[in-house]
Amino acid sequence: MSFDKRGMKVKGVLDAVFIMSDWLRIILIVLLILINYIAGYYVKRAVSKVYDITKSPEKAMDKLRIYNQYFLTVLYIITIVPFVFLIAKYFVNFGKFGRIALVMCAPFVFLMIVSIGQLLIINKTYKKIRQTTESFNEQVRSIVLTSVLVIMPIGIMIAISMLISEGSVDNETLKSIMSILTPIIVMVVFNIIISLLYPKLVKADDLKDERLIMMLNELFDRAGVKRARLYQQPTKDKKTANAIVVGFVKPKVIISDYYIENAEPNEIEAIIAHEVGHLKFHHITKRLVYIIGGMCGVYLTGLLMEWYENYSGNEINIILGLLILLVPFILYMSVGLLMLYRNQEQKADKFVIDIGISPEVMITALLKLAKLNHMTTRMKKMDERFQTHPSIAKRIKHIEKISGYEYEMLDEKNNKNNKNRRR
Repeated sequence: MSFDKRGMKVKGVLDAVFIMSDWLRIILIVLLILINYIAGYYVKRAVSKVYDITKSPEKAMDKLRIYNQYFLTVLYIITIVPFVFLIAKYFVNFGKFGRIALVMCAPFVFLMIVSIGQLLIINKTYKKIRQTTESFNEQVRSIVLTSVLVIMPIGIMIAISMLISEGSVDNETLKSIMSILTPIIVMVVFNIIISLLYPKLVKADDLKDERLIMMLNELFDRAGVKRARLYQQPTKDKKTANAIVVGFVKPKVIISDYYIENAEPNEIEAIIAHEVGHLKFHHITKRLVYIIGGMCGVYLTGLLMEWYENYSGNEINIILGLLILLVPFILYMSVGLLMLYRNQEQKADKFVIDIGISPEVMITALLKLAKLNHMTTRMKKMDERFQTHPSIAKRIKHIEKISGYEYEMLDEKNNKNNKNRRR
């Protein structure tokens, strides 16, 4: 299905929206935003109810996670499409650069309006449950940063693709090569830039604890991995305990100071050993290659559809064409990519044991992370398939399997005690 044909059909839809009166357009835009706000209020009530009944921050935060992932995010995706169509009238009159501005700005603006509004709705409840002290301005800053990191590369790729398709390049072969190389180059460059800027973006400073630095550097040497620069990120106000590795050119390990303050040195070493495992097996690079592979797949599918139309003389319906293009890509980038992530997490956990960290220490470190972040240790099987990490309980089972060490979790002990009482 050629770009021109698709463009004509999309233009037809836009024309229908353009003749709409301005007052009706504004009402519909406000309605789309209100739908998300009402959803946020519903989520707040549901989470508050769970906390009031159970008094468990873990169960309340798990309910919030589920609603965020499966309800609010899906609702955002559904409502942003009509929002973009409704405001397109105010951009397309500026020609090519107006359309590029629409692609680059509209999703970000909508996400900001919706996210900040939902934050105002649920923030008091969230702080009550987790006892956090992070300022509203810092929370907004985190939302803006996350939105930029998610939306910017997509917007840049779409904008450059539009420039190529509407540019002065007449050679179709060259156009095709540029179309496939553009997203690849953007993804690689974006990842390099973000890895360089990320410590500043999250206000991370060089790790100060000399004893911890020496321990972690020895860990890198023992693993046969080039030492990464070590940072600590201020997260005490939002009570986030974590350690991550960023960058596949000059990797950096960033540890939250809240975790450093509340964990034992050997637990920190175990968690960083997990991050070293990601570096050892080049997991960041493999994720990038996987994503690029998905983009190439979409491009090749588009070429095959266009070849079919030219060869058969039959035009593929635009809805069917979008389904053929997007459904496999969405599955590839969701189910497939998440499976890759979880597989890498298990390999990194195995690396921790292989390098000589005690399985008991690794397990207690994982449980400490769950406790500090108010995370539940177990997930339903279907829910777990849509996560980047296996549940803590599943990771512990995996560590037990590869090490031969048996660890009885507290909830398992309680279940056994309850069964004995019933007898």
